[in-house]
Order: sequence, then structure tokens, then C-alpha cells
Amino acid sequence: MKKRGGAQGLVVGGTKFRSGRLFVALGVLSTAGACGTTEAPEGPRSPEVEVGNLSQRCEVRPPFAGTLEPELQWAWTGSPVMPEHHQVMMTPVVVDVSGDGIPDIVFSTFAGANYSVDGVLRAVSGDDGHELWSVTDPSARVKPAASLTAGDIDGDGKVEICGIPENGRGILCFENDGTFKFRSAEAPYDFNEWGGPSLADLEGDGSVEILDGNRVYDNTGALKWVGSDGMGGALYTGPVSFAADMDQDGIQEVVNDRAIYRHDGTLLCANTEIPHGFAGVANFDEDPAGELVVSGDGKVSLLDHDCSLLWSVDVPSGGHGGPPNIADFDGDGQLEIGLPGEWAYSVFGIDGSVKWSSPIQDYSSGRTGSTTFDFEADGKLEVVFADELKLRIYDAATGAVRWEIPNSSSTTYENPVIADVDGDTAAELVVVSNDHMSPGTGTHGIRVFRDRNERWAGTRRIWNQHAYSVTNINDDGTVPAHPATNWLDSRLNTFHANVAAYFGGGQSPYAASDLVVTALSAACEGEGSVALSARVLNQGEAAVAAGVKVAFFVVDSASGRTLLGVATVPDALPAGGSALATVSVSAFSGTAQLLAIVDDDGTGAGRDTECLENNNSHSATVELSCEAPVSNLPPVALCRDVTVSADASCQGRASVDNGSHDPDNGPSPLSVSQSPDASFGPGRHAVTLTASDGEASAQCVGTVTVVDTTKPSITCPLAVDVKIGSGLGLSVQYAVSAKDNCGPVPVSCSHPSGSLFLLGLTNVTCTAKDTSGNTASCDFGIRVRLGISL
Repeated sequence: MKKRGGAQGLVVGGTKFRSGRLFVALGVLSTAGACGTTEAPEGPRSPEVEVGNLSQRCEVRPPFAGTLEPELQWAWTGSPVMPEHHQVMMTPVVVDVSGDGIPDIVFSTFAGANYSVDGVLRAVSGDDGHELWSVTDPSARVKPAASLTAGDIDGDGKVEICGIPENGRGILCFENDGTFKFRSAEAPYDFNEWGGPSLADLEGDGSVEILDGNRVYDNTGALKWVGSDGMGGALYTGPVSFAADMDQDGIQEVVNDRAIYRHDGTLLCANTEIPHGFAGVANFDEDPAGELVVSGDGKVSLLDHDCSLLWSVDVPSGGHGGPPNIADFDGDGQLEIGLPGEWAYSVFGIDGSVKWSSPIQDYSSGRTGSTTFDFEADGKLEVVFADELKLRIYDAATGAVRWEIPNSSSTTYENPVIADVDGDTAAELVVVSNDHMSPGTGTHGIRVFRDRNERWAGTRRIWNQHAYSVTNINDDGTVPAHPATNWLDSRLNTFHANVAAYFGGGQSPYAASDLVVTALSAACEGEGSVALSARVLNQGEAAVAAGVKVAFFVVDSASGRTLLGVATVPDALPAGGSALATVSVSAFSGTAQLLAIVDDDGTGAGRDTECLENNNSHSATVELSCEAPVSNLPPVALCRDVTVSADASCQGRASVDNGSHDPDNGPSPLSVSQSPDASFGPGRHAVTLTASDGEASAQCVGTVTVVDTTKPSITCPLAVDVKIGSGLGLSVQYAVSAKDNCGPVPVSCSHPSGSLFLLGLTNVTCTAKDTSGNTASCDFGIRVRLGISL
């Protein structure tokens, strides 16, 4: 039998980890009441708390049995298509390119020892490793050791993949099926050998940018700007830049190691006291702005959000230093930084001191990456790292090796990836390898490991780029216009790591309830009798059966607490549901401190297993003396603000009720109405809610915000064929139509030749953009030929 009391664990930003359990603490409204009155309870809340594109879950997982036991789930070691290209030495991406709901793995391969050019891009299913496609076109070769980025860059509902061309100049992008999309033009001093691009919506306008070092391209490959602090990145091998709202002004900046650029390319700040290298962002102090970790050329440095230097130390054991992996490695509530040198993997404290180092061999580059994950969902992180010889899982707090296997690589920037690659709600470990230095004596290709008992914690089904943080990409592969700042949530205050949680569709198989008391009241029933009431809310994800108990105590500083009575909740409580529990007790004289504990039979024993066991109590000062029957208690009106999407007729409606109730359930059944009770067009609309018990009423005002999220439709001609009598350019008339559910939508068209069409084929792109910023595009060609038009 479950007993109350003694529940302990680490609470981090509203989320608590404890033995084998992961849950979300949503908070409890502090209330107070008196006899004859009632407190205003907190209304029902969603069982999920949205954190950007993530949903934190209320779960209770069974205790992890035994030791960490990874086993090989599947391996890709080569293909009948270009079979000599089977070596992998880069960070793969995990994203659904096939559209079947199962993640896929996209990666670059090379032949022999040629990891500088002639890279072949491939995609395999995360389910079992079967091949989806390979890019065989010689003109679409990628830089084999460079990283990739994936996301929906053009708003077509499908992800695209972008990498570095084999000559290292600019960017090269592909459709979700591997077909060529575009390649940017080359620019002076533009070269990236082992780095890679990242995606972001810098202006928050719905249009995605592609970042490559100090260069930013639009989603067609056109160069928008070049930053002033050089291409940057690790010495001689190139940059990995990314976007983050460093100063919390609502607009993302571009972070290119030691330099930070505004969205328009102007320099926000740069610290030229330290070398270029790799960067990571997290929150190391109390202010909301992010801090910057830079590792490069043998140094690890921490910069404030204005680029001022907080500290700089040497990489232990020598070497350049790999990309920083940032997390709370030891669970002490403060961040640590993990990265390798050439002969040791080290973890640095918040002040730059070395907390632990473990011997490795990464002499070939000293630039590999690592990641952290809580495989056992026990609140204790593990570190995953692969050097030239082995793949290892370390205890993150101590550096003790928990598991290792041979895994050969001559190493560049690659790092292991943790994601749910097969959609089974449990995490998998993805690692790449190559044996080109001594063929046949090591491993090569892609390997995916799972727990032998399939009991690793769940996690996201996506890892879309080398510079990954949990809010830079949505679960469906879209790039958020205004991503949540991950470091403002302590659980997500990481970089280069996924977090342990359930991210599958529907209810988690480990869903649990979470019972809280949100209001207390005492009402006189007559002389000598008081009705004690508590509103019980299930803010978890699993329903609670009828009959849960609520124990009421009076608390005295001298004598402790005394049981007054036990109430029973008569009905089942679905996720998000609430009910009133009431019991009659003898009246006291004067006021008293009343304590209510849900899921307590009065002896400290509880019935239900919850994701959070230490938030079941609530206290308030109430009046417990009665001399006459109480009069009717008025209802309590509670409103909320609601945002809904407009429907096909550009209308939306919603209830603003947030748990209005009647404390004494009389004299008539509670009725709730709202005015106006109608559908609205886009915008904010005030709605007045009235709660009435037949004798008294109460009102509140909520806001219904209707947003247009539907893209317009646009239709282009299949093609336009024009004959002219000379070689001069001409204007061509063509018909493009567009419509939108919320009214007229303007259309703009563009083509490379400007206002005139020249001989040959000109590709035209037309875009419809409605008043809410939703866009849709279509393309067609206009061919101009010499001849006589009939």
C-alpha cells in the first residue's frame, strides 16, 4: 500500500526527476477561505504543458531492471547502389523524409579514404535500416565529412535536406526524396570542410533561412548577408553556426562561435581574445539571456550574452577541443560542459574547473562531439561519445564507463545521436563509423542500438542538425518562427542533447494521474455542523477511478494535526477533470488552519500511483464556528483566454469557461452561458461568461482569439510557350489564380531575368500571401523561341 510522506527528488524548473519516474509539476493555486464562503479554485488545465514544440508528460515508468544493456537493433554497412561508398564520418540527421510517420536517417557516404569530395547522400528507414534513396547524380555530390541540416524550408509540408557541396563552397539542398532542389552561388572566402549548415527563421516571418558560418542564405539559396568576423569554425576545417535569441528581445541572432550577429547581419558582438571554434548556448546564471560556450584551438571559454569573457581554460590532454555538450551532468542544479581533446574526454564545471576526465584516443582530429541522455529515466544522465576506437557510455556524474564496444573512425566532427528512430516510444542510439585507414579490421556505416529489454526512456523522433537543441525544430520538421527559448526551462537547458520524455502520438503507455487540491472551503450547514469541501483536480494524463479519498485535518502549532473527517470523490476523474469532495464535521469555535490531502484515507495511505506524489496537500485558514444556517453561496465564474484556428469559412468559436462552479451546488443546478455566443472572424474578441445557480450569479470575461492558419491555394499554368520574331526580350502575359478562406489574397511572381523574358526557358515562381502571413507557392516555365507566332 502506498504511504504518504518522505517523497524526495530534484525539482528543476517545475519538472521533477526521481527514481524511475518523469513527471510535470503544473503548480497549485494558493487559496484561502472561511465558513460561509468559498475559495476561487484553479480551473481544469491541459494534461500537457507546451514548451515550444515539446510536450512534457506525466508518466510513471516501471523501475529500470538490471544494468544498461544496449544491443544492436540494425546496421547499414553498404548498398548495391554505389557499393564502394559505404564509409560514414559525419553527424547524421533523424527526420521523416518518407512521410510514413516513422523517422528516417539521412547521411553522407564516401569511398575508400576520400572523405574530402565525392560524397553520396543517402536515406534509410529508422525502422529497420532499409534503403529509401541514394543521390547518384555526379553533379550533386556533397562534402562527405560535413554535416547536414533538415527541415521544411519552403512550406510544402515536406522536409528538405541541405549540406555542403563537395567543393566546400556555399550550400546544396535536396527534396525529401533526394532529388536536387538548388545550389547557391559561390562567394569569396566561402569554404567549409567538416562543418555544416543549420536552419532558422531569423525574422520570425515564416520564411526559413539557411546558416553556414558567417553566411546566411534565403530558402532559395540566394545569399542574404556575410558577417564581419570571418567564416570561423574549427581551425582549417570549418564552422557550424546556429540561431538563438541570445538577448531575449524576441528576435533570433546568428551564433558563429565567438561572434553573434543580429538577424540582418550586423555584428551584435564578438570576442576576438579567443580563437574561433565550436559554440554551444545555455543559461549558466540567473538572468534570462543565454551564455556562450566556445571551444577551439585548445581553449574552452565561457562568454556572457554580450561576448564578454567570463573565463577561458585549456583543453585537458591537448588538441583542438570538440563541440561543447552542455547539460547538468551530475544533477547538482548547475550546468557542466563536456567535450573531448585528443587523449581525454573532460567535463568542466560552471567555473571552468575540470570535474572529471577519462582517457580516449582522438588524435586524428580532437574535434568529435558527444551527447547526454537519461537512458534509464532515473534522473541521472549518461554521456555518449565515440573516438577513433570505441563507442562508450559514461556515467555523467563520475565519468565511469558503463558500456563500450569497438567502433572505428578516423574522426571529424561526428557525434552519436539519441532519438526515437523507429517510433516505438523508446530512445535509440545512432552511431557512424569508418575503417578506411585499415579496411576490413573495423566497422563502417550506420549502427542503431536499443535497450535489450526496450525500456530506455522515450525521446523525440527528430535530430535535424549538428547544432541541435530541443526547440530549434518542431516535431513535424517545420522550422518554428518563434521558437521557445530552451534554456528558460531548466529541463531543456541543454545543448547538443535530446531529453528523456514520451513524445509519441496519443497517450503514453506510462501515462499517470496527478491529483491536487485546488480549493478549500467551509460552509455552515446548521448550528453545530460544518461542511468541509475541497476541489480535486486531476492534472495528469491518466484517468482516476471513482472513490478517491480526501482527508481533512485541523493543524495546530502545539498539538500538530488532528483528523476531522474523510471525504470521497463520487465520480471518476478524467485527465483534466475536477470534482468537489465534501464531508460534514462538528463545528469548532473560531478560525482554524485546515489541511486537505487527496488520495489519503486519513492514515497516510493512498490508492493511486501518480507521477507527482508530493503535491497532494493544500491548507487554508477557514472559519469553523456556526450559529445559524448559512445562506446561499454564489457561484464562482472562472474564465480563460482561448486561441483557436479559423475554419474553412474563416470563423472560429470556443468556450471561455475555465472551471466555473457552485460551492454549495444549489439552490438550482449551475448554468453557464456566454455572450456573445457566436463564431468570430480573425482577431481578439471579448466574451462575457455568466454562471448562475438560480438565485445568484457571477460573471467574468475571457478572450477568444481566432487566428488564420490555413495556407491560401494557388494555381499556376502548366507552361507558357511564346514565339517571337527577334532575339529581344519581351513581356509575357500569364494567368495565376489564388484564393484564401479569409478573403482576397495578393499574388507576386518573380523570375531571374527581371521584368522581361529572354530566349529560352525561364522558371517563374509565384507566391500567394494572405493577411496572416500564410503563404503558398507554385512554379512553371515560360519558353521563348524565335519564330512567327500564329
